[in-house]
Amino acid sequence: MANDVGFTLYMVATMANRKILLVESNPRILEMLVDAFVRRFDCNITCVSTPEDALDVEMFEPHSLVVADTTPGQIDAITMSLRLSELSDRPLILMGSSPAASELIEAMRCGVVDFFTKPFDLESLLLSMQRAMDQQDEARQFAQKYHRMRTLVRKVIRDRRGLNRRVELICRDLVGAHKRLALRMLGSTDGLGKYNTSP
Repeated sequence: MANDVGFTLYMVATMANRKILLVESNPRILEMLVDAFVRRFDCNITCVSTPEDALDVEMFEPHSLVVADTTPGQIDAITMSLRLSELSDRPLILMGSSPAASELIEAMRCGVVDFFTKPFDLESLLLSMQRAMDQQDEARQFAQKYHRMRTLVRKVIRDRRGLNRRVELICRDLVGAHKRLALRMLGSTDGLGKYNTSP
């Protein structure tokens, strides 16, 4: 782990599927949060120091959750939230000084699910993160079930259309066979009439 403000990115990797992107410029706070995240969650953690770095990382590797400090960089927290929401659909939790009501509302519109004013209770942050990731998992599972359902419905519709075509072909064959049989019977009747003599 880096121990000065010159760090940009490092990762804490596990075998987990969940991935957390942590944006924090203070090394001491960063170390505290990473330690708490590792203890609480089975997840991979990507750490960056600026919103710009967060956008770069998220563009190439979407995460399950973003926890970000609102300390101003070249872009502010609202802009970062908006751009992150454009990149992927995942929850965002912000940490920082008390925001104005208008800023908080705008942040919520940009995908922010919670905001913690520093100093904050770490356990409350962890609980909020757990809720956000659980909801994200539920939404993903619902989307997967919905996708499977649509795939199944499309398959049933294709099979039904194929069955209808086969039934139509069978009906045509039956009609054709009936016509040929009728013509054959009529021909047989005409042939018998030629040899029929009157008494």
